[in-house]
Formats: sequence, C-alpha cells, structure tokens
Amino acid sequence: MNQVLIILIVAVALIILYFYQIRSRKGWGKQRALWQECRRKLLLPPKIADETIERYIKSLKKSHPNHPEEWYLEKIIYDLERDRR
Repeated sequence: MNQVLIILIVAVALIILYFYQIRSRKGWGKQRALWQECRRKLLLPPKIADETIERYIKSLKKSHPNHPEEWYLEKIIYDLERDRR
C-alpha cells in the first residue's frame, strides 16, 4: 500500500512539473518572438540590433521601472511603428 501511494505522489508531482515547464516556456517563446520582431523592425544587422534593443530597454527601465521584459519589447515595437508613420 505504501509503495502505491509513493508512486501516485511521484506521478502527480511529475505531472505538475510538466505543466509548469510548458507554462514557463510559453512566456519565453513570446519574449523571443517579440525580440525577433524588434530586430526585424530595426532593419539592422542582428548584432547591432541586439545592442540597440538592449540600450533601449535599459533606457525604458529608467523611465518606466518594474515592468516585465515583454512590456519593454512591446513598447519598442510600438515606438518603431509609430515613428515610421
């Protein structure tokens, strides 16, 4: 009986860890997609675009602290689109 209970607890823990991992990957995927979109909109070589994005995020963090990374990337995209009109 104890072995069955231990196996059941381990199985439930593995299922919870699996869904937690999937959930956390979705956030990373969104951040990566936003980063790629920033790169594309900057029309610069990737290395220079990455440096530019990092500087812009650093600047935004000073004026708009305590936001998630996705917010800063979305703000960069918004600003780039606004400036191209």
